[in-house]
Amino acid sequence: MKTPPDEADLPCHLLLLCPAEAAWAPLADALAALGCTVGHPAERNNLVHHALESSPQALLLWAPEIAAVEPLLDQLAHLKTTLPSVCVAAGASMAQRQRALSLGVQVWLEQMPAAADLLLQLRWAAWQLQAKTTLQTQLDERKWTDRAKGLLMAAQALDEAGAYQLLRAAAMQTHLRLGEVARSLVEAAQQAEALNLAGQQRMLSQRLVKLLAQRAAGIEVRRAKVLQDESRARVDANLARLRHLVTAEQLVPLDAGWLRLRDLLVGKADAGVLQRADAAADALLQLSEDLAAQIENSSGGAGKPLRLVNLCGRQRMLSQRLAKDALLADLLAGREPALIAAGLEQFESGLKELEAAPLTNAEIQQSLAAVREEWRRLLRSLRDVQGPEAAAGLARSSELLLTHLDGLTGQYQQSLQVLLG
Repeated sequence: MKTPPDEADLPCHLLLLCPAEAAWAPLADALAALGCTVGHPAERNNLVHHALESSPQALLLWAPEIAAVEPLLDQLAHLKTTLPSVCVAAGASMAQRQRALSLGVQVWLEQMPAAADLLLQLRWAAWQLQAKTTLQTQLDERKWTDRAKGLLMAAQALDEAGAYQLLRAAAMQTHLRLGEVARSLVEAAQQAEALNLAGQQRMLSQRLVKLLAQRAAGIEVRRAKVLQDESRARVDANLARLRHLVTAEQLVPLDAGWLRLRDLLVGKADAGVLQRADAAADALLQLSEDLAAQIENSSGGAGKPLRLVNLCGRQRMLSQRLAKDALLADLLAGREPALIAAGLEQFESGLKELEAAPLTNAEIQQSLAAVREEWRRLLRSLRDVQGPEAAAGLARSSELLLTHLDGLTGQYQQSLQVLLG
């Protein structure tokens, strides 16, 4: 069993909570003779301010009368301290003692001991607090380590021993504790997941209007309806998961934007509904883009790897927006054909950036090659066919491209460079 710290570690500055000055003044003098100072806030309303200014090392609660116990515990609750704490009170109820324990009191005494013995009790309280903190840290680190191992095992197809060795190697390389590395990995994985989900909302905003336009144009109507229903469910599921990954305030605009679009997706759309749905989808796209930027900008050291998750997610959105713009160009008068040319240029630029990025492995390279090949087929079909038939072909090709890009984004999300970034 560990022993308490030696006497050099005795607290030398105390914060005393006691209602009667006549009772605590002699005690303060006795402690001062032992080299300790005693602070005593005169009023409850300046308790926190006094504690912050005086930086005490320990806390002493003293109730000379039983009626003073509950008000002292109220003061302790108001202070919200994590200091080593001793409470001296005779005749208190079990409920009061349990409340004191829950508020962080380590030692309860029935009567006030001599000043030297009181310092030993405070020393014991300090050791108990340190031991509890150390144990909690160890439990927290084990919890984070177990979660991190599980993530690595799932993402990298490792067994438990392999995941643990990878964590240990990262800890040694970064000169951090294993628990710190594990917590960073879990948080990085959560950020990558949140970024992927925000990126999916961008894509789904465009896909839903593309499918609505497909139904209006009579292109594979039944399949478009099935995919539209699946996409609506996916938006709701993403929002539900994001509530565990970002703040409620960050999701308020996204929720409102989704409601505006969702109400326009019922039934077969005429030109007016398509125009309003397209505007609502673009608004939802921008709100999702804003959320993705917030997540990426808050990522700290993992910013560069996470940027590739965001970039790949944007390619998903472009694959759907291209098809949507092609369909709407045939359905809505005055629609700018130049939007399609701009979308083609943006997609090619983003794909080249992904291909040139250093974050890669054999699996990612294979997926990038599949995306490039599907992209070439899409471009060839656009060159060979014009008008409504081209829009229909682009709508079909966009779904194949989306499948490849969804898988690639997930690979970036689970890559070691992102998780250990």
